[in-house]
Amino acid sequence: MAFLPATAARCVALALLAAISSPAHAADKLRAGTPEPTAFVFAALDVAIDGGFFKKYDLDVERIDFGGGGKMHQAMTAGSLDIIVGTGSDMLFLARGAPERAVAAYANDLASLSVVVRADDTVKSLEDLKGKTIGTTTAGSFTSWIAMQVSSHEGWGPEGMKRAYLGAMSGIIAGLMSKNVDAIMGTTSSGYVMEKEGRARILLKASDIIKDYIADLLYASGPLMAEHPDQVRRFLKAWFDAVAFMKANKAEAIRLTQKDTHLPDDIASKVYDGEMPTFFTDGHIDKKKLAVVKQSLVDMGLIAAMPDDKDLVNESFLP
Repeated sequence: MAFLPATAARCVALALLAAISSPAHAADKLRAGTPEPTAFVFAALDVAIDGGFFKKYDLDVERIDFGGGGKMHQAMTAGSLDIIVGTGSDMLFLARGAPERAVAAYANDLASLSVVVRADDTVKSLEDLKGKTIGTTTAGSFTSWIAMQVSSHEGWGPEGMKRAYLGAMSGIIAGLMSKNVDAIMGTTSSGYVMEKEGRARILLKASDIIKDYIADLLYASGPLMAEHPDQVRRFLKAWFDAVAFMKANKAEAIRLTQKDTHLPDDIASKVYDGEMPTFFTDGHIDKKKLAVVKQSLVDMGLIAAMPDDKDLVNESFLP
């Protein structure tokens, strides 16, 4: 029987010890921002995290919530985010120079936002809101954009309602209940809860008046796309795997999202039935609907002109 020389044996032993004691390969870490912590449409991120879909693609994704799109895109510009689970009106920030691109459309859930008023009949109809104050998240946010669209639709122009920027949805609801604002642009799900409690009423869903629009988009930072394109591709694969799972497994999708939405079972089921069918499974960005988004930002005076699509969109990472 042949034996290794002492020196060679020690080398083999050290190599085996190193292999045993070496830590497991670390997954690639990504920071993903959302503009609101309780909406069902953004809770898909936690389904992908808690359901192990990101782990399957060797990603460790951290969710970071913000009180509106403005703060979220500031964080992206500052290098504090890699991915944004955002909205169509966020294109405004790209037009203003934010270092990112839309890489996928993930839903068209306009029914997820509603004009909500108190149940005390201070405001009986939409017409009563002319010149009044509506609570939204931040300047330039999707909630602010919807409020301007509602005002324009009523013939008052985009500034027909005053906007109060109240941050996260909890602050928006508090502003309504304390009578600091006359109405809010709130999540439809929170509107359902407050209706059930007898505290508020839904006057209008955004989907009642806004058509042919891309409501929900995923954005990737410029550095991430340039330096780690494979991480963007893996993120999107995991995301759309999670969406497919949610569509096929209602009970589990509701369970995994309730830690964010905090909705009772009956309302969670109602929200799922209303919003889940609007989720996409391929990520394709409809250019005609994108054109509507761009034109709306110009029409409302938020920007003089929008850049070409190539400066806003990069679909090369789609599965």
